[in-house]
Amino acid sequence: MKIMQPPRSVQYRENRPPTYMISRRPFSPTDPRVYRPRRKPVTIATGFVYDDGLVFCVDTKVTTNIKTNESKLLWYATEDRQFCMAFAIAAEDLIFAKAAADSCWEFVTKLDLPSATMAMVHKAAEFALGEFYREHIFTHPDRTPGAFFYEHLVGIWLRSETRLYMSHETILEPVTEYECIGCGAYLAKYLIRQYREANPGPVTLEDAALMATVAVENAIEYDEHCGGEPETLIFRNSGDMSNAYSTAAYPSPTFVKGMQLEMWRFLHEVMQNKGDQDVESVPYLESYFDRVRKLNASHAWVAEPMRGMRKKIWSPEP
Repeated sequence: MKIMQPPRSVQYRENRPPTYMISRRPFSPTDPRVYRPRRKPVTIATGFVYDDGLVFCVDTKVTTNIKTNESKLLWYATEDRQFCMAFAIAAEDLIFAKAAADSCWEFVTKLDLPSATMAMVHKAAEFALGEFYREHIFTHPDRTPGAFFYEHLVGIWLRSETRLYMSHETILEPVTEYECIGCGAYLAKYLIRQYREANPGPVTLEDAALMATVAVENAIEYDEHCGGEPETLIFRNSGDMSNAYSTAAYPSPTFVKGMQLEMWRFLHEVMQNKGDQDVESVPYLESYFDRVRKLNASHAWVAEPMRGMRKKIWSPEP
């Protein structure tokens, strides 16, 4: 009976002297350090630069052992209100993210703020967040390349000037118009690009607030890792922080969704028309206008008081 010999390459590996063996951890196809995919922190956070400050909007879902709703917006201010910072968080673990924000604030406030410039504050904040990352994240046993524990959108206000930044591990990158972080960022950016394509002019508070809330509302609805309710923070160049703006209730995300549904219904009706498009699409267009008017009328109870309040604010009686 003929004994089959293994291929020469296999023989060489089998007969190779032990001194040639390299001591390494055996390869495993399930080794998380090799195959763990790059992942984004759960939830969604958006930040916008508008003509008089910054707008942040986040969801409130927190997933640990149980699902809870918590605020992911942090803000800090010095006693004399000459310097403020705000953090919008996208994170798997809020403890890390909040501790990093606290550490950043404590470090930055050690500067001589009355004479500090925005560039100095930026570099100090970047250094503080980087040091926290190197000390607590890089040394964490579950830390793998490309695995984010948290991300921040950081707003800095110094002497009537605001700046927006996005954290990426040890880097604090400037943001000129808007940025979205977290697992719902892909959907938020898609919706925001549509709005900006239709409205390419300067961004007002109403623009930023509408884009932020609609983007977060849709991420909450469609992305399983987002949830809770949208939470908004407005960071004005005056140093004031609040969540109030004149169009907070109208047009609301509900109104926007209704408009989108009516548009798709109109397109469906036009596509079903087999005759002369120029003639037979007119009734569908008129029907679309009627439905939009009814939709707008259904929100009149919100629109009219808001309109009157804006008129009173901007045109006060002598």
